[in-house]
Amino acid sequence: MEFLNLGWPEVVFILILAFIILGPGKMVKTGHDLGNWIRKMSREQLFRDVIQTTDEIRRYPRKIFDESLLDLPPHIKQQEQQTSEPRSDSDVLIDQTGDEKPVIPPSTHPDLP
Repeated sequence: MEFLNLGWPEVVFILILAFIILGPGKMVKTGHDLGNWIRKMSREQLFRDVIQTTDEIRRYPRKIFDESLLDLPPHIKQQEQQTSEPRSDSDVLIDQTGDEKPVIPPSTHPDLP
């Protein structure tokens, strides 16, 4: 979780530093005032617009990628689906030279009865 681009270690460090500087009594009052200020700020329309715009910017690369997949010709989409499917080892035979050769099922082999 990140709050104002701060991770948990930074937040804990700030709280410890505030406790040392302000002391226990003043820290409670400052925390209360800070909570009221954040609550008031989060209810403002400007803050909501900033958060919404930030989310849209964060999701924009994914949106572009998804839209680019819609523009692909059908044969390219089919190739991508075929390459993304896991290939079983029984479909390919690797000979001594390291070349892969497809395995023909016995029932379709022309030389077998």
